[in-house]
Amino acid sequence: MKSILNTIDILLGHLAAGIMTFLLYLSLGAIATLFLITIPVGFLEYRSGINDLDLAEIGSLALLCLVVWRFFSRGLSLQWSRWQLVRRFIHAVAINGLIVAFILSFLLVVRLVTKGEVELSSLYKLHEITTFASSLIMIVTIYAAAPLSPFYKDAHDIKLSAEKSASEADSDGTQHTGTDDFAEDLKNFKAPDNPWEKA
Repeated sequence: MKSILNTIDILLGHLAAGIMTFLLYLSLGAIATLFLITIPVGFLEYRSGINDLDLAEIGSLALLCLVVWRFFSRGLSLQWSRWQLVRRFIHAVAINGLIVAFILSFLLVVRLVTKGEVELSSLYKLHEITTFASSLIMIVTIYAAAPLSPFYKDAHDIKLSAEKSASEADSDGTQHTGTDDFAEDLKNFKAPDNPWEKA
């Protein structure tokens, strides 16, 4: 009876974890998509097409496309899977969007508490500033979240690269005998100090 209950508990736990993981990725994906769509839509507020955009807005959209392309290009060059790249991209964009939305909501609440009302002219000016600022923050976030190769190699990586280069040298035709390696190690061997001599 106990084993049956344990099995049912494990099955229900896996089912609940799968459902919650699916809902998490679904909600984060929807948030990331929404924030990415609101950037060009916010720039095209007058619905006049490309004529509605000034030079700074066109540059922001071009830079956004460039950093998105850089993100996936660097990830694929580092042998990341597509699911890993999409998951990291969704997390970075969604968390950035949630933080920006929280800051804007906090500023709006502070304005309502201090002034008691919010004028339409101030809302319009705030919309222009926040649209441009959020696009720049999104660009920096995607740029910073791009996968990168390590800036320096630690001792373990250096040892592995040395072993790899040695094996490549052996495959090129240079042969090393075990006797020569042993003699070289014997020459470089340094005996440890005797701790009893200083006792």
